[in-house]
Amino acid sequence: MSIVEESPAVTVRGEGGFTLLELLVALTLAAIISLCISTVGNEAQKIYEVTTSKVEVYQKFRYALKDIKNQLEQITPTASLEFFQDQSGKPARGYWEEGEELRDQNVGPNLEGGTPGKYDEGMTIFERKYIHAPPGLPESEHWNDSIYFKAPVEINGQIQIANIEYYLGDPLKLARGESGKIEAESEVFDNTNLVLMKVVRYLDINKDNYRSTDVRVLKREIELCQNVTDLRIQYFYDNIFDTKPGGFLSPSEELAGDLVKSEWRLREDEGTFTKVFLYGGFKSGFRGVARRGERNVANAQFRPVEFDATVSGIQFSQLSRGDTVYIWTDGTSQFPTREGGYTVDRHTVNGRLIFSEAIPFSTWDSNPGALRFRAGFVPPAFRVSVRVLNEKGKEPRSLSTVVRPLS
Repeated sequence: MSIVEESPAVTVRGEGGFTLLELLVALTLAAIISLCISTVGNEAQKIYEVTTSKVEVYQKFRYALKDIKNQLEQITPTASLEFFQDQSGKPARGYWEEGEELRDQNVGPNLEGGTPGKYDEGMTIFERKYIHAPPGLPESEHWNDSIYFKAPVEINGQIQIANIEYYLGDPLKLARGESGKIEAESEVFDNTNLVLMKVVRYLDINKDNYRSTDVRVLKREIELCQNVTDLRIQYFYDNIFDTKPGGFLSPSEELAGDLVKSEWRLREDEGTFTKVFLYGGFKSGFRGVARRGERNVANAQFRPVEFDATVSGIQFSQLSRGDTVYIWTDGTSQFPTREGGYTVDRHTVNGRLIFSEAIPFSTWDSNPGALRFRAGFVPPAFRVSVRVLNEKGKEPRSLSTVVRPLS
């Protein structure tokens, strides 16, 4: 009988070889590691794209807001915003009167800036909104403010006083040579490509025409920032004659609260609230009274002249020392017109003004009334808010800055 011995199974592997199981485990681990690397890479790419997009948006912010800040800091108070020239045959009063404006292209005082076709006397903020109504999506309301003011600007290597305007523009209109302004309450089906515009209007004065009346009003248009959806401009107001706290306001908020006594112009036909930083004005119906000083018997001195417009509800709360007030007669009253206007020295407790200049009593009637006046002023601060999209028209970002004029 033969005996067969069974030997145990022997696995034979070559030098450096792997079993099938080891290969499967190694491939699985490699796949997992590759997937992890791919996932990390994709996430890193997304983070990079988001970060780059944010940087691009904030670069736009910085450039646009820096330009606005630099110009608003240098605002010049004025009661004659547009360009004008005192004509012969009229007293040189130092301020604009109807018919004295420099006419742009001989068709009007101002074709586009501020209030088109009209003379703007003081710095103005126009409060507007527009409706974004994309097909198939809910409507949304957006701020569409603009501001028009006077400030020094560098033009052709020289600093000169110019008129500056900031507003949102439609690039399609701009391409057609139009101003591109977005009209109040109009529907905009695509607001992802609006442009923040800066327009500078200045006098074309050179060595050949500076002595003549043949001076033209030229303009420069600058695109500050693309993909802007909102521009909001507020101003700080605080009445020194009341106990209410001050704050930043839009024109409609000030009008609704009846907070300030100033000149208001509300263009209801366009749904635009307009804030003019001007007391009185050439076209204003407000009138004032010049109250004669009284002699103090004890010290033989005269109390200074007080200019009073409180009968019109005006306290001149926004004027400060050094501001200029122009006063002229309206009717039979006699009052000395002073070229260059009168300089504010201080207020009385009831809102009357006292001037730095001595006004001779002998040339005007006792307490002449129905006196017209105009005085431009600058608020103590502005708050400018801008909303910008990235290059893809997404990821809206908003940023605000507070600007304090140096005037």
